[in-house]
Amino acid sequence: MDIRVGTSFSPRRCGRVGLAVRETFRQVLGRGFAIVRLSAYWDEIAKNGHGELDELLDAARAAGLAIVLTVGMKAIQWPEFYLPAAVPADAPRGGRIGRDPRLAAQVLSFVTETVARYRDREEIVAWQVENEPFNRSGPQHWWIDPGLVRREVQAVRALDPRRPIVLNAFAHFNAALDAESRPRHGPFNARRLSPEKTILDLLRPGDVLGLDTYTAIGATAEDEPIVHRADRDWADDAGRWLRAAQARRHDAWIVEAQAEPWEPAHDTYADPISFSPEDLVANFERLAEAGFSTILLWGCEYWSWRAAAGDGRWLEAAAHVMRAS
Repeated sequence: MDIRVGTSFSPRRCGRVGLAVRETFRQVLGRGFAIVRLSAYWDEIAKNGHGELDELLDAARAAGLAIVLTVGMKAIQWPEFYLPAAVPADAPRGGRIGRDPRLAAQVLSFVTETVARYRDREEIVAWQVENEPFNRSGPQHWWIDPGLVRREVQAVRALDPRRPIVLNAFAHFNAALDAESRPRHGPFNARRLSPEKTILDLLRPGDVLGLDTYTAIGATAEDEPIVHRADRDWADDAGRWLRAAQARRHDAWIVEAQAEPWEPAHDTYADPISFSPEDLVANFERLAEAGFSTILLWGCEYWSWRAAAGDGRWLEAAAHVMRAS
């Protein structure tokens, strides 16, 4: 296989499991990944400046590692949306955020300032505009107005026409979750929006359709833990979008390939019931068979947390797929 394997890294995820950010990122940089995705967290930068992100980018450059940087109001890791406290939120629960001109202006200003600050950094190989903008998520189940995302994309292109733009979507899981995550739109909310098609209509040749693929999602029903499983065709469906992107002269990446548990509750996080290291390998193999040449594994902070507790199986599973690629 000739596959570029990467991961995503979030200081906030480190904090949630008690890992030191700098040391954990140093470990990630030493694992042989070809590409790592980072986020510019709007609320963090508004409060404390760019210092933490500058340090991560400096470390990546020193290690010779390629970076995809996400920009916008939505970034990797729950709670998804990272608006500073002073920025107005203009959408009801489950609604479309970004139609308020005041919010749109501030989002565009943040995106413009971020790209202008970092566009001369050679370690950045692509800009991801927002994160799953057309899927409902976060505590308020918001999704982002396509008109605003189009303006964000245009602003990034104007500042940096040489790097590709990545737009990603939570890929097909099963009928119930697809219906929950994909908003309705149009007169009387009559049509279900297709995030993948909406993204393809915003991209230009050379840009990237990103897909986030998960196969096990924990939840509770009547206080009992359950695990929802993806339909058998989850990887086949991703492959169909890969071919649709290629037909338009775009690339398609797996921006998040589930590589850690998604548990019903924190109680089982260390001894998961949803997902195993063997699942990590099996999912990677299915995505490789579907034709993807760039796959970013989601869960590197979890692997480090488990390794620190003496469980090295997750790191070994990730290393296995990297050796096989």
